[in-house]
Amino acid sequence: MAPPPLFSLLFLLVVVVGATFTAAAEVVFPREALPTKSGYLPIPSANASLYFAFYEATHPLTPPDSTPLLVWLEGGPGCAAMLSNFLQFGTYLIVGGSNGSSSLAPNPFAWNRRFGILFLDSPLGSGFSAAPSPAAIPTDQSVIAEHILAALQSFFSVQPGFRARPLFLTGESYAGKSLPTTGALILTVNPTLPEHRRINLRGVAIGNGWVHPVATLTTHADTAYFMGLINARQKRELEAMQLEAVALTRAERWSEASNAEENLMSWLQNVTGLATVFDVGVQSATALDIAGLGVFLNRAEVKAALGARSDVALEICSAAVGAALHDDVMKSAKPGVEALLREPTMRVLLYEGIRDLKVGVVTTEAWLREVEWDGLAAFLDADRAVWRSSRGRLAGYVQSHGALTHVAVYGAGHFVPASQGRASQEMIEDWVSGTGLFGGGGTA
Repeated sequence: MAPPPLFSLLFLLVVVVGATFTAAAEVVFPREALPTKSGYLPIPSANASLYFAFYEATHPLTPPDSTPLLVWLEGGPGCAAMLSNFLQFGTYLIVGGSNGSSSLAPNPFAWNRRFGILFLDSPLGSGFSAAPSPAAIPTDQSVIAEHILAALQSFFSVQPGFRARPLFLTGESYAGKSLPTTGALILTVNPTLPEHRRINLRGVAIGNGWVHPVATLTTHADTAYFMGLINARQKRELEAMQLEAVALTRAERWSEASNAEENLMSWLQNVTGLATVFDVGVQSATALDIAGLGVFLNRAEVKAALGARSDVALEICSAAVGAALHDDVMKSAKPGVEALLREPTMRVLLYEGIRDLKVGVVTTEAWLREVEWDGLAAFLDADRAVWRSSRGRLAGYVQSHGALTHVAVYGAGHFVPASQGRASQEMIEDWVSGTGLFGGGGTA
């Protein structure tokens, strides 16, 4: 989700294997829905840990030691990774009401069909990753990236056979900051490490990403106007609000800039009457059952099945994390994207649902024009190909050159896999594998 209006390490390292869960947990979780491994990954520098749930590939096309690994980071900031696990593209999705009676049903469009997926609750304080104190919650992306890197190293330390597998950082929305920042950090640190400690990073995929806010802010008036959502006078009023927020950002008055952005989006939602600026095509802001998911995840037997601490009261999106990162909202992560694109071995996927008014296709195209990369001119001049799903239906549009691929997903808003399950599954599988419209050299 985009910015909201907004012990000892020995004991913290808990790795739970699916076969060890209790019979009580199996009432809620079919055996096939259990994580392969889950628990907590130490962050030594913070004397804390990040929660993870790992799901191995169910139908891989590659040998185990070369089956790609996806790491998923949720947005927010501060939303639980289980949001996407159980509402978007996990192996099982929740069905039922918000009264705690939810159950699980198989998802034919799960992203772990071909790849392993490591869901990570980050930053500290998000999801099941309880912070030791409010002061321990990170306030900037550099610390978040350091924590993610430490958690990955902890994961590979207890699963050394996984280290050589091709790794792809993936996520959505506010994770559009953490993903490139973490990727760039891995590229910087890897050469300083012995070979057996290096991370085999191959690419970064960002969905509806909040990457470079100052450019993103300049698009809302035009987008809303040409979609017919506001008139010319309202367009001028919104443009004035955009200029104010941009000026505050350029002056590095971060708290005021964040407030200005929140006010702008609140104004836009109010005058348009939209249920949510994240998807202009829905009549209800509760298309995803966030409330039901919160009730479900806080059940004792669900926590046990997921290997989460029983004493953690999970918020789907943490208000404390949102507050800690308030001054981070308008800061840019574009340098991280540039670092990734400059690395010959890296690939970057940017994708958005075309119905997202806040962090959609137009916003991404706006900040892409400012990227410092020697392949940018050729990318901007590249054809925009029509993309059809395996069933022949229009799935979206793909533009690609070199390391960079940009995808506009038809019929989707902010939560692309929730809206277009089949298309999102085919997109991520083809991109990681480097096939079809999504080319790029594969995973070898």
